[in-house]
Amino acid sequence: MPDEKESALNAAKVRPVLQAIARLISTDRRIAILATGKAEILLSNPPANQLGLDVAALKATFSWPTLCARAQRSGSVAVSTTYKATQLEGELVHLSLGNAETFLLRLVETDQEAVQLQNRARAATLLRVAHDLRTPIQSVLASAETLFEQEKGAAAAPNPRTADVQKSAQLALTHIEKVIRVIRGELTSADLQADEDFDLGEEARTIVDMIKPIVHGRGASVTLTVEPQDQLRLHGPVHLVRALLQNMFDNSGKHGGEAIDIHVTCAPGPKQQDSKKQSENIITVQVADQGGGIPDAQKARLLGSNIDGTRIDRSTDAKTERTSAGMSVLAHAISHLGGHLELLDRAHDGEPLIDTTQPVAGTILRATFSLPGAAADTAAEDLDATPSSDGLLKGLGILVVEDSPSSRDWLVHSLSQAGAQVEGVENGLRAMRILQRPDAAQNINLLLTDMTLPHINGVELLRGIRDEQSKGRLEWDGLILGLTAHVNDKLREACLALGMVRLLEKPIRNAALCHAVYCAAHSKDDNTTAATDGSAQPTKKTPATLAEPFSARTVKDLTKQLGQEAAVGFMMRAHAEAQAILDEITPGKQSAETKRLLHAATGSSGLTGLKLLEHGLRQVELSLDTSETTQQVALEGAREALDATQKAIHTLGSSSPDNR
Repeated sequence: MPDEKESALNAAKVRPVLQAIARLISTDRRIAILATGKAEILLSNPPANQLGLDVAALKATFSWPTLCARAQRSGSVAVSTTYKATQLEGELVHLSLGNAETFLLRLVETDQEAVQLQNRARAATLLRVAHDLRTPIQSVLASAETLFEQEKGAAAAPNPRTADVQKSAQLALTHIEKVIRVIRGELTSADLQADEDFDLGEEARTIVDMIKPIVHGRGASVTLTVEPQDQLRLHGPVHLVRALLQNMFDNSGKHGGEAIDIHVTCAPGPKQQDSKKQSENIITVQVADQGGGIPDAQKARLLGSNIDGTRIDRSTDAKTERTSAGMSVLAHAISHLGGHLELLDRAHDGEPLIDTTQPVAGTILRATFSLPGAAADTAAEDLDATPSSDGLLKGLGILVVEDSPSSRDWLVHSLSQAGAQVEGVENGLRAMRILQRPDAAQNINLLLTDMTLPHINGVELLRGIRDEQSKGRLEWDGLILGLTAHVNDKLREACLALGMVRLLEKPIRNAALCHAVYCAAHSKDDNTTAATDGSAQPTKKTPATLAEPFSARTVKDLTKQLGQEAAVGFMMRAHAEAQAILDEITPGKQSAETKRLLHAATGSSGLTGLKLLEHGLRQVELSLDTSETTQQVALEGAREALDATQKAIHTLGSSSPDNR
C-alpha cells in the first residue's frame, strides 16, 4: 500500500498550485478546462460548460491523446478546431502536478480574440517559412549557373545538374504554396503542427541534395552518413524536423570550410514500463565542419547563455543577422521536438576538442531528440487487419502517389496491413525522384498513383516514366496501377496505352484494393469492382435527399481494420479537408488548383465512408463548368452535407466504447 505520509506530502505540495489553477479557470472569461491525458475533466469553467465540452467532445473533436502527447513533448501546442459550428482557437498546456500529468486547455470563440490569435500564429509561421525559402532559391540559382557554364559549347548529352535544379525548385514551390495557404487562412498553426509518418533518411538526403550546389559552388564537399541505412520510418512533426535539418545543414554548407560531415543516427530508446506505450527512438543529428570554429562572443550571441538554444539573442548586427535568424528557427524546432542542442569546437582529428590549448579546426553542432516509430511499422501490434487482406501482399514493395494527406495515409495503412512495404508521396515529381534511386528497381514492385495530382497529373507521370525508360535513364520497370474518382473511356485508353495495368475507381474498399494489387502483381485476372454501394456515381438527387451520412459497408470495414477511435479520426480529417476547399470556392471563380483540391477531398470522403459528403462534393465538381446559379445550388447542398456529416461523426465518436 502507498505510504500515507508520502501521499499527504505530495498532496500538500500540489494543493497551492491546484488552488491557483482553479482560481484562474473560474475567473477566466475564455473557455478553460483542466483534464487528464485520458480526457477526464478535473476542472472546467462556465463558458466551457455552456458550450458543452465534455469527455466525449474532447476525444472526438480534439484527437485528445495525440494532442496531449504533443503538448507533453513541447510544453504547449496550438489548438484550432470547429465545434458545434463554432470556430475555436487557443492552446493546450502541459502541467505536471506531483505524480499526476494534467493538461490545461484554453480557447476563445469571440471573433476579435480569435482573429488576433490567428494573426499572431500566422505571423510567426510566415517568419519561419519565409526564412526557409532562402536556401532552396539560392540552390536553384547556384545549380542554374553551373548548368549554364557546363553547357557552353558542350555536346547534347544530358546534364546531371538538371536533377538538382528540379529538386530545389520543387522544394521552393512547396514552401511558396505553404506561405500562400497560410496567408489565405487555409492552414492554421495547428494544421502545420500535425504529426505524420515520414522517412528521416529520405528527409536528410533531400536537404543535402538541395545544399550540394551551394557547397560545390564554393569548392567544398559534403558527405552524409545515415545509420541504420534502411528506412527510418518515424511519426512526428515532420515540418519541425525539416526546419531543424535545413538550418543545421544550411549554415555549414555556406560557411563550413572545405569539408562538411553530416551524421544522422537513430537508436531505440529505453523501453516503456507500460507495455501499451510505444518506445521512442533517440535521434541524433550531427554536423561537423572545418570552418575554423565560432568565436566565444558569437556563440554567446547565437545561443545566449543557454547552450540548449532556448534563449536567442535578437541582435540587429548586420554580420550576425542571418545566423541569428537561422538559429531562431533552429531553436524553435528543437524546443518543440523536446530535444536539445550542443555546440562544440572541433579538433583537427574530427573529434570534439578537449584540450583547449590546441587549435580549433571547425565546429560540431549536434541535435538530439526522440520520436516514436511510424504507425505502419507498428501497425501489426496495434491493429487487426481484415481477414481478406491479411498477409496477401507480403513481399511487395509499393510506392503510393496521392496528394490528399488523409487518402494517402489510408492507402499506405491498408496496403501495409496486407503485408506490403509501402512508401507514400504527395506528387509525381517526388515519385520520379524515388523511382530514380539505385535501389528502386529491387525494392519497388508496383506504383499506385492517383490521376489528379499537383504539378504533373497521373498521365504526365506515366509519360515521364516511359520517356526516361526509353532513354535508358530509368532502370525501374515495375507495374503501374491508377486510382481516380472519374473514370472515362478517354482516360482509360490513355492509361492503358502507356502501359498501366489497371485503372481503379474511387471509392474502393480495403479488401477490393488489396485484391486488385495482388492480382496485378501475380498476373491474375481480377474481376473486382469498386465497392461503391451506389454512392460513387453522381445522380440528380441533392445531398439532402440521401438519408444516411455514411456508407455502412465502408465504415464497417474501416472500423474493423482500425478500431472505432482511429476510424473516426480518419473521417474527421476527410471532413476537415472538405470544409477547407468548400470555404475556398466562389461560384464562377475556380482555378485548376481549386478543382484539384476539390477532387482530392471527394476521394477522401469516399475512401472514409462519408457517403453524403462525397455525393455533395461530387455535385459541386460536376457544376463547376455550368452556370453560377447551378454552382451556388450545388455548394449549398454540399455545405448542408458538411454540417450533417459533422454531427454524424460526432455521434459516432461519442458512441465509441472508449468514450463510454
